[in-house]
Amino acid sequence: MKFHLHEIRILDDIAASPDERAFYLFYSTYLRGYTRNPALMSVPIDDHIVHRGDGVFDNALCVSGKYYLLDQHLDRFFFSSNAIGIAPPFTREDLKDLLLRLGKLSVKQDFIARFFLSRGHGSMSVYPHEAISPNLYVLIGKSSAPPERYFKEGMIAVTSPTGMRPPASPQVKSVDYLSNALMELAAKNSGADAAIAVDAAGFITEGSNKNVAILGKDMVLRIPLYEKILRGTTLMRALELTDGLVKSKILKGVSTGNITISEAYNAAEILFFSTSLFVAPVVRYDGRIIGDGKPGKAFRKLHDLFRKDIVSGKKQLTPLK
Repeated sequence: MKFHLHEIRILDDIAASPDERAFYLFYSTYLRGYTRNPALMSVPIDDHIVHRGDGVFDNALCVSGKYYLLDQHLDRFFFSSNAIGIAPPFTREDLKDLLLRLGKLSVKQDFIARFFLSRGHGSMSVYPHEAISPNLYVLIGKSSAPPERYFKEGMIAVTSPTGMRPPASPQVKSVDYLSNALMELAAKNSGADAAIAVDAAGFITEGSNKNVAILGKDMVLRIPLYEKILRGTTLMRALELTDGLVKSKILKGVSTGNITISEAYNAAEILFFSTSLFVAPVVRYDGRIIGDGKPGKAFRKLHDLFRKDIVSGKKQLTPLK
């Protein structure tokens, strides 16, 4: 998109661009209300979340008028804010009620709610105490479905040339995603769909916004050590769903531990887990064919279980008010 810095326009009546039409509704404690006008869906430049990456966020998917795993996302959101010392000026139930009301106001049944908590505005310095008060921002927007080939043919992944920047805790979902963005840039430049980070010792950790699991030829599903990864809400639900797969002997078990790249190369299956993907297979990693080069049985079973879960998983669904 071409623009000129010398253009000064009145923003009140600007029509939304095609991309902006994917933004249904924006709420801000800074604005003290919500708007449907994309031109007003903004964050002040002096907010610490903008110029210092000082804030946390989470996402919750709404499918057919019901949030999926909303309580789990809220739990992580409040854990993250507490971990970096931002005290939300509202309760967990306040935020849950707000997300339900905003979802209803969006007049949409299928969307993704992205909610952010910043240290606050009022200072361009690095000092947290100079921020006036925390700000909450909520964007209700279009949830784009991943390419269908991810599930029918499988994804291609590469090892990231840059490691994941270690946060104060890997369980904190902070807005500082520069290393994550560089991982995706490396993947795109190499013709892959996603990148996987390794730690200093060369063990697999996670994707830029995806958890990784390795299914060995012994049919044990292996997860990297939790102290090295974000404990994804979708991954945690997947591990609950695998109980049935172990009972039916599709899997022999689930374990956590260090996973080498060579173990991944020789895996029967590699799986990604995320809010948008639920579960997706990796059929090629660093040029090596994984398994038989096709989506495997464990993926297909988990994919079916997730499809049922987002429709009929009563404990996992929260209807809009």
